[in-house]
Amino acid sequence: IGVDYHKRFSHLTMIDAKERRVKEAKISNTSEALQNFLKESNNGKAMGVLEAGRNWEVMYDLLEEELSEVKLAHTYKVKVDASDKD
Repeated sequence: IGVDYHKRFSHLTMIDAKERRVKEAKISNTSEALQNFLKESNNGKAMGVLEAGRNWEVMYDLLEEELSEVKLAHTYKVKVDASDKD
């Protein structure tokens, strides 16, 4: 699950093992909204990737409670990798 974290909301994208988009949503940064996004999709094995930007700790804590693993991505490297895909 890729997370683009903002102050009041986040954009989440879930992909499967073949890198196909399974689910996308804009959610408020609450435990309830995250749980609703994960409902029926999280089998306890999902991993999250979160850009280490401003205030990343808030979303990291929410993800850590729900996912098997959470990784931080380097802000500059994420932007470079994204531009290479265009």
